[in-house]
Amino acid sequence: MESETDQRYVRSRRCHGVFEAGLPNCSRCGAAYVPSPDAPEAQPGSYAEKYMGSEFAPSPDVPPSIPPANRSGLGFLLAIGVVLVITALAVGGLVAMGAFDNPAPTPRQDIVVAKPPTPTPVPTLPPIVTKTLQELADPDLNIHVSIRTTVSVNARVNGRSVSMNVNMEVDCAGGNESGTDTTGGVTYDWRLVDGTYYLRREPTGTWKAQGTVSPFVVLSPLFSLTEPRMLQYDGPDEVNGVQADKLESTPWWTPDSGKLSGLDVATLDISPQHTQLVLWVAGDGSPVYATFRAWTDASDGTNLLNISTTYTFSNEGVVMPIPTPTMK
Repeated sequence: MESETDQRYVRSRRCHGVFEAGLPNCSRCGAAYVPSPDAPEAQPGSYAEKYMGSEFAPSPDVPPSIPPANRSGLGFLLAIGVVLVITALAVGGLVAMGAFDNPAPTPRQDIVVAKPPTPTPVPTLPPIVTKTLQELADPDLNIHVSIRTTVSVNARVNGRSVSMNVNMEVDCAGGNESGTDTTGGVTYDWRLVDGTYYLRREPTGTWKAQGTVSPFVVLSPLFSLTEPRMLQYDGPDEVNGVQADKLESTPWWTPDSGKLSGLDVATLDISPQHTQLVLWVAGDGSPVYATFRAWTDASDGTNLLNISTTYTFSNEGVVMPIPTPTMK
């Protein structure tokens, strides 16, 4: 058994239960009471007990704990503000004295830095371009057109050289068209009246209405010019003894080479890669003369395909109305 500070009760060493000191055994486990040999005997009337709390042994004074200062108070905020103001003034003074400026570079005498070029605005096209587009897009254009096309294909394309000529004569009046098409010695007459396409072979063929319109006839708008950016102005020029304004196509112009040449380019075994149109017009924008070229070159510069077409315009405003052909 081991004794407690209060001698009225002792604790059992076996079950740690507490029972009165006068009992011989633990009331829980029955263990006999054995006094602990190292238990110190109580010293009644000791100096500490006798004089504790008197004038000879006063109770020790414990200093009260002082809570830390409240850092969110007004004084702390004022201190922070003062520090920020002082820091701002110091940095401003350094900037004013140039403390943070990079050192000025030493110019090298062997390098000349060119100024970037000033962007050049797109030039304003003259009124003649707008007039030309209006003339070519007029569905009631009244004029005669002579079209001459030559085609050459290099033997490197399909093992043999090919050349041919296509000649067309076309009258345009009131939105209708009438013309002849001669290719390889064979001539066809055709008419486009009120949206219906008629065709016959000369000299003994009969007129027959076709289900679809040939894409190679001259249709409005001429040359498929629909936007001002498709043309550039090259200035005044003379063509076939006539003073005119010269216009040229731009990369914005992407024509149908077959329609402009009067030729089915799908039969050539090679397609044109480049196109160019040069157009001469009168002061009112009406066409006078034009050249069209479509071609393809090999990487070594050899011309593989060349299509060259000329347009000669005449009889403006005097072409007679085009009637429907007589059907037999």
